[in-house]
Amino acid sequence: MNYDIRFPSVADLKRRARMRMPGFAFDYVDAGIDDEKCKARNRDAWHRVQLIPRYLRDVSAANLQTRLFGREYAMPFGVSPVGLGNMMWPGAERALARAAQLENIPYILSTFGTTALEEIAATAPDVCWFQLYVPKKEEVMEDLLRRARDANCHALVVTLDIPVGAKRNRELKNALKLPFAPTPKILRQCLARPAWLLRTLMHGAPDFATVARYREGANENLADFITRFNMHGVTRERLEKIRALWDGPMILKGLQHTEDLRAAAEIGVDGVIISNHGGRQLDAAPASAESLRAVPDEIRERLTLMADGGIRSGLDVIRAKALGAQAAFSGRAFFWGVGALGARGAAQVAGIFRDEMERALRQLGCGAFEKMDRSWLAD
Repeated sequence: MNYDIRFPSVADLKRRARMRMPGFAFDYVDAGIDDEKCKARNRDAWHRVQLIPRYLRDVSAANLQTRLFGREYAMPFGVSPVGLGNMMWPGAERALARAAQLENIPYILSTFGTTALEEIAATAPDVCWFQLYVPKKEEVMEDLLRRARDANCHALVVTLDIPVGAKRNRELKNALKLPFAPTPKILRQCLARPAWLLRTLMHGAPDFATVARYREGANENLADFITRFNMHGVTRERLEKIRALWDGPMILKGLQHTEDLRAAAEIGVDGVIISNHGGRQLDAAPASAESLRAVPDEIRERLTLMADGGIRSGLDVIRAKALGAQAAFSGRAFFWGVGALGARGAAQVAGIFRDEMERALRQLGCGAFEKMDRSWLAD
């Protein structure tokens, strides 16, 4: 095992991260929306995916490589986009980008990241994908696309499932605002986590580094800023314009409805990430695993399917492949990793997933990730 065996699972990292991160930072990455039922359904749905092992075959090794949009990756697993990354742990985004480059796995930088896209793209030149929240203003959108293209981001991930800023109760209770403005409550939480506070003082207060130049107001809470910045529902016409402006791989993230998937194929995108935003936008949304299972064969033949939402182990990634996903992504796992162990937590998460994926494939009698398919499903 090439990782710290004191923390052999993502759950162990989460427990340690809770002890090292201020409450508002932990709540930001951990929270779902409303009663957080969708977040719970994501986990329950992956647990319900049963796989039947096959024996009487040689499984002395398991190949985890996968090919996505013309590039070979060492593992079928990557870092989901998470806004405010450096708030969870100072320097987290660069640490994750460095680890992704070393591990040769995709790293998706959020539009609302706290490190500029140009810096992350330079840190992870072979694996950086850029996630676009589509701005209301077309000139801002065009400028972001130009910057991502000039930075040589390999793929564009257009997120569709946030037409309005979410009312996340834990987030509201913590009164998070940007630029970062500590309230007495937040200040008390910071003082209770001196390692986090010292590193934040060294790195500087987190801010939306990539989109700071487009800010119009000051001291907005997160939901208000996102609501003002984003389109209130990305239209097909806007997606067609993005497709015309972006000549690299284009992926839509957040789709679950069959008609939306058909429209994506008609527009000419290359892939989709089946997702409900980690249960952070609509508490009534279906679990990602269930939406992935329901994708019609006609769509599977036209688009590269990927998934996120509730992915917490290497076995979950194998389950996703059995349901048709060529790769799976996790945000919380990686940020709990850096919250627990600092910069080395990124490699810890990658190591855990690698070990779990290899063992799962060999236990199932499958010598390569690419060979896993629906024939292993128990139902």
